[in-house]
Amino acid sequence: MKQFISKSKGIILLLILLAAGWLVYKSKKTVLSEKKHPQHHISPEKQLIISGVILKYGSNHDGDIDKILLSKDDKKVWLHFPPHTARQVTAAAGINHTIEATVSQKELPGHDKQDRYELKYLQSKDSKILLDLSQIPAPLPRKGLEVEIKGKPSKDFSIEDGRENSFVLEGKLVSLPPHMARTLLPLISQAKIIIVKGQMRDSTEGFLSLSRQKIVKPSSIQIDSVTYKIR
Repeated sequence: MKQFISKSKGIILLLILLAAGWLVYKSKKTVLSEKKHPQHHISPEKQLIISGVILKYGSNHDGDIDKILLSKDDKKVWLHFPPHTARQVTAAAGINHTIEATVSQKELPGHDKQDRYELKYLQSKDSKILLDLSQIPAPLPRKGLEVEIKGKPSKDFSIEDGRENSFVLEGKLVSLPPHMARTLLPLISQAKIIIVKGQMRDSTEGFLSLSRQKIVKPSSIQIDSVTYKIR
């Protein structure tokens, strides 16, 4: 009987030692895992109110209005907003309007300070319109309307002021990828005839260009007898 009790105590002691060893192993593994995969710090989104006068609207590479240049306390700041809200934003507040805007400020590594402001709410003191951008749903992704426009550079072609990757043909704004614009625009300006095939965005979706012209994203451009695929 004494021998049985002694063996039982030995087994219990061995189990306790094994359990303690396992806990120490797991603890070290957890510490090593945390060192190997440190937690990434994500800066919280800050909201603040900015007041000022609208100096102008700006656009992205596709020609869509997506920002406001605001004069605030002798400084100029850009307030960004989704392009599909441009029609309602510009209707609520025009150039030289004084506005009060609620914006989010998020610290993003590698971005300039002016790119950190995203417009959430806007109230124009001139039009008295209060706009909540979160209530403007984004349109469903779609290619747009298939169009073909033709013109002669001598009378139908022009390059939009301040834009190096777009041109106007028959009253429509054709937006090119920047790397293709550098190659094609000099050829287009010397051509006899241009034929553009592509997609034109539905004007009811809320997008606007600075010139208020409809934007065409080309799939191909024929310059005289040579056709270029646009990628």
